[in-house]
Amino acid sequence: MIFLRPRWKTQVLCLVLVSLVLGILFVTRAWLGIVILRSPRAETVDPETVIDNAKIATWLRRARMYAESTKENQNADRNNSISSPQHFYTNFSGQIIVCYYTIQSDLNTLWELRPSHIDPDLCTHIIVGFASVVNCSLDLDSSSTIYQQVVALKKSQPELRVMISAGGSNELHSGFSEMIKNHFNRKRFIKSVLNVTKTFGFDGLDLDWEFPAWIGADEREKIRFVQLLEELRRELYRAKEKLILSVAVAAPQAIIDQSYMVAEMAKYVDFVNLMSYDYHFYVWYYPITGLNAPLYPHATESGYLSTLNVNFSAHYWLLKGMPKEKLIIGIPTYGHSYKLDNPINHDLYAPANGFGNLGSMGFVPYFTVCEFLQNEAKNVFDEESKVPFAYKDREWISYDDVTSIRHKAEWIRANNFGGAMILSLNVDDWNNTCKFNESFPLTRTVTRILRYHED
Repeated sequence: MIFLRPRWKTQVLCLVLVSLVLGILFVTRAWLGIVILRSPRAETVDPETVIDNAKIATWLRRARMYAESTKENQNADRNNSISSPQHFYTNFSGQIIVCYYTIQSDLNTLWELRPSHIDPDLCTHIIVGFASVVNCSLDLDSSSTIYQQVVALKKSQPELRVMISAGGSNELHSGFSEMIKNHFNRKRFIKSVLNVTKTFGFDGLDLDWEFPAWIGADEREKIRFVQLLEELRRELYRAKEKLILSVAVAAPQAIIDQSYMVAEMAKYVDFVNLMSYDYHFYVWYYPITGLNAPLYPHATESGYLSTLNVNFSAHYWLLKGMPKEKLIIGIPTYGHSYKLDNPINHDLYAPANGFGNLGSMGFVPYFTVCEFLQNEAKNVFDEESKVPFAYKDREWISYDDVTSIRHKAEWIRANNFGGAMILSLNVDDWNNTCKFNESFPLTRTVTRILRYHED
C-alpha cells in the first residue's frame, strides 16, 4: 500500500481527471477519422496523390535520417573555416612565415640545400616541394630520406609545421585536370594524400596548381577545384592531428578572375600562398626590362601595368572574398636577368633581347646576385616600387634585397595580413656568399619583423 500525504491527494485526482478527458478526446478523434475515410469524398481521392504523399513522407523521413547521420560532419565543416590559422596550427605569436623548400632533381647542383642546413627557427611552416599528381594519386618521386630529414627538424622546434606540396610551376601539364573530373578520382587522390602524410609525418597539404580553368582548359575546373578543397578539408580535418590545407594562388588579376572562386575557396583552406612575384621577366613579345616583385606600381605605369605589383594583387584577393588573415604574401629570394640591347640604356623598361647570362633561363638566386654586385655592378633602388635592380655592361637583374624585403615585411605587418611566404629557402643566401655574417639573410629579415616585431 502506498501512503500519500494529504496535499498530494488533490494533485493525483486532477491527474486522473485529465487522463479521462484525454482518453475521451482520443476515442472521438479515431471515430471521426473512420467516418471520414468511409465517406464518398474519401473514395474520390486521386490514387496518384496518395502515392505522391507517401513518397514525400518517405523522402522527408530519409532526409531527417541523413541530417542526423551527418550532423557531426556539418559541425566539423563549420569549424573548418579557421579565422586564424596561425593560432590553430602553431603556438607562434604574430603572423606565420611559410617557407618553401624544393628538393632538387640534381643533388650535385650549386643550389643544393640540405635539410641539415635549415635553421628550424626561421619559419613557422616549411612546405616541401614538389610532389606530382599521377594517376589521380600523390606521387613522391624523390628520395624518402630527404622528406624524413625535413620532418625531423620538428625535433628541435616542436612548433614547426612541415607540409608537402603537390604541383609546382614545372608541372604545366599536370594530372590535376584528370584527378578532379569526378568524385571517384578525387577520392582516390585524397586517400593517397592521407597515406603520404601519415607515412612521412607531414602536417598538411599544399596545392600548387598553375592554374585551374586556365587557357585551353575546361572552365568547370574552377568549380571542381572547390569541390576538391571541400572534400579534402573534410577528410583532413577528420585526421588525428587535423591536417592543414593551403593553396598556392596566382597574383595577376586575369588569372584570379579566370581560375578561382575565391569566396568559396576561403571556406575550406586554412590559408593561401599568394605568388606575388614573376610580374616581369623576359619574354619575346615584351622585350623590355621589368621588376620581378614590385611592392607598388611605378609612377609611369598605367592600365594593366599598374596592377602588376604586390599591393594591388593582395587587395584584389581581399576584394574577391579571401579573408585578410588567410592571405599569405609571397616574397621571392631570387631575381630575373635580362640581356640589354644597349649597355648605355640600362634604366627600367630598357629594351632587351634575351635572358641574362647569370642564372638559368633568367632565374637568378640571391647568392648569385650578391656575386654580381661584388663584381662592381651598379645597384639602383627604385623608391616608387620599393625594390632594387642592378646592371653591368649588358647584364640587367631585378631582385629583392634586405631593404626591399624589410619594406614588404613591414607592409604585411601594418596591413594585418596572415603572414609571409618565402620562395624559397634554396635560393636565399644560405651559405653566406653575401657576407652578411649570417645565413638566410632575406628570410631572417622577414622573421625578425613578423615574429620578433623588430623595427
